[in-house]
Amino acid sequence: MQDLLKVIVYAGLFAVPFLTMFVVNDYFFPFITGKNFAFRIIVGTVFVAWALLMLLDAKYRPKFSWVIVSFTALLGVMFFANLLGQHPSSSFWSNFERMDGYVTLVHVFLYVLVLGSMLTTKKQWNAYLHTSLAVAFITAVYGLAQYADIIPTQAARIESFLGNAAYMAIYMYFHIFVAFWLFVENKITPLRVVYGLLIVMFIFTLIETGTRGTALGLLVGGTVMVAYIALLGAKYPEFRKVAAGVFAVLVLSASALYLARDTAFVQDNQNLSRIANINLVEDLQVRGTIWGMAWEGVQERPILGWGQGNFNYVFNAQYDPFLFNQEQWFDRAHNIFLDWLIAGGFLGAFAYFGIFVACLYYLVWVPFRNPEDTTFTVLERGVILGILAGYLTHNFVVFDNIISYIFFAVILALIHARVAEPIKCLEKIKIDRALFNQFLVPAGAVVVVLIVYTIHLPGMQAAGDIIDGYRAEDPAARLAAFERALDRGSFAHQEITEQISQQAMNMANDQNVPAEIRDRFVARAEQELNKLAENKPGDARVHVFFSSFYRALNDLEAAERQIILAQELSPRKPSIIMQRAIIEYSQNDLASARDFFREAYELDTRNEEALTFYAGTLFLLGEREQAKALATDERMLQVFAQNDFLVSAVNQAGDLPFLASLFEERVELQPQNVQHWASLSFIYHQLEDREQSIAVLERAIVAVPTFATSARCFINNIEAGNDPQLGC
Repeated sequence: MQDLLKVIVYAGLFAVPFLTMFVVNDYFFPFITGKNFAFRIIVGTVFVAWALLMLLDAKYRPKFSWVIVSFTALLGVMFFANLLGQHPSSSFWSNFERMDGYVTLVHVFLYVLVLGSMLTTKKQWNAYLHTSLAVAFITAVYGLAQYADIIPTQAARIESFLGNAAYMAIYMYFHIFVAFWLFVENKITPLRVVYGLLIVMFIFTLIETGTRGTALGLLVGGTVMVAYIALLGAKYPEFRKVAAGVFAVLVLSASALYLARDTAFVQDNQNLSRIANINLVEDLQVRGTIWGMAWEGVQERPILGWGQGNFNYVFNAQYDPFLFNQEQWFDRAHNIFLDWLIAGGFLGAFAYFGIFVACLYYLVWVPFRNPEDTTFTVLERGVILGILAGYLTHNFVVFDNIISYIFFAVILALIHARVAEPIKCLEKIKIDRALFNQFLVPAGAVVVVLIVYTIHLPGMQAAGDIIDGYRAEDPAARLAAFERALDRGSFAHQEITEQISQQAMNMANDQNVPAEIRDRFVARAEQELNKLAENKPGDARVHVFFSSFYRALNDLEAAERQIILAQELSPRKPSIIMQRAIIEYSQNDLASARDFFREAYELDTRNEEALTFYAGTLFLLGEREQAKALATDERMLQVFAQNDFLVSAVNQAGDLPFLASLFEERVELQPQNVQHWASLSFIYHQLEDREQSIAVLERAIVAVPTFATSARCFINNIEAGNDPQLGC
């Protein structure tokens, strides 16, 4: 039995690196859900097997280190932060898009604990790291095949099996340092050459992800690593020289890239130019605005925060209109410090960064206090310090995902395995073999099955049901699939509700769908939206979605009630205010629509969409001069000309001279569109300006020769005093 348990534990631990390549296309968010469900099942199974194994053999039992203590403290703080947070269900279980939350945090901790307890020798760690390096090589090759268009992809940046360039970047980042670690651990020259080539390959792949935060992290991490080795590696003169050389290369490469940022070589490479043209002031404007909003939220709940996954409440309540043209539903502050302050308050942030303090204790303080300490060599300490420094730099503008969590866990487990000390009271535990074989082993197997069946399986099935729904060609089969997803009782109720509601909106006026199916779609969607609004109070996104649903059904009164609730929760979000304006317009309350469009525009006067709709309602209300005054320059006139609502409003208002100026802009912007030429000519005809009307058609013949026959027909009619389209 002991041998079987060891096989299960080691097989599970060594399977985790392969999850990088695990993509389940039959699941909703295939690059996210498959990896996360597999990780949770593997870790849960491994943990139970390890718990049984360590009862039999004391050498596998947990040992003490401040790394484990600090991580345990984080779990304790975050349990209460999530329990007392804004929406505990989101905090504990997350959703399909992120698969984060407390459940992931617990599994990451268990992975650290088991990995650090089972891999206790350099040989074992070398085997594990080589396994991960081999997977990284395959992942990089696949990504580079995408880059070279050998493997078709829709992405402009390398994503490989990760589905997101930023996720791929941090994965490559960790393995650059894994290769460095194996380089300093190994004395065989051919192998060192291989590691060196892999480092170059991974760096190139990272650069081609175009992820600027990770590129900066690599620069910071590499600088920390080589500086540490160069300063303290007196016993390793050859590595000290290499470190100094690498440091010089890093500085020179970064400088060269900066100096060459305007050259064709750099600018013609989209990803290289993204990195070369980093401008911290401009690039961090959006992030800085979000950070300011996050800080306001921190001050509201400074002790335990809002709970994991609840930043959206802060984002909506503190919304800064400066973000009007950005993603409307940020669920992360995109800053590791603020994300943990939001999730767990100052207690949660202190607990999280306590993990790094524990690492620094073993890597910096212990060798400083005891220069004879040989737990880590100077080279090893340099590599790990570099990893941690760059990882924090990366997370200064990004956030964690399951892949970055896993490899952060690997680093923690590696440190723990080296520094951990036996816990004497645990070593004395004895277990009766009969009790173990007859009760504990069967109980452990039952626990694993129950966890998979009751916790993981409903979510996995629901993720598959959503895809089945989208693949179903028959509306009835599609409805059945979405209803199955809802009836699973998974943690992704909001995402499934949004999906079935979107389907209901699309089908609401589709006469090709049987009325019975349309009605069932609408009824189930409305039922779930009501349930969602009840179970998740205070979420502006829910009410915006609900309002859009009612608008699609032409129930404008209900749509207005929902958008008012959304506006109360996020009073300064232009997109919500504009949606309310559209509802008012649809109810023929033009004055209210005008006022709301104006409010959205005045929140940030760069909002050209709000401006054009505001101008359009001014025309409809007869306030022409005020509307035309908003077209302050040629560029704004072009913006006006491209907005169909405004052009229609000008036409309804009967302001033909201004309408002509708009269509003059249209033919300049879209000279191949014959309808614009015809409309402009007709407007001049209405203005009784025959010369201009004919001149427009003559210009059109030059611009679009295929329009010549019709244009000459129009010209003949105009010259004859007839309707321009007569007989044409």
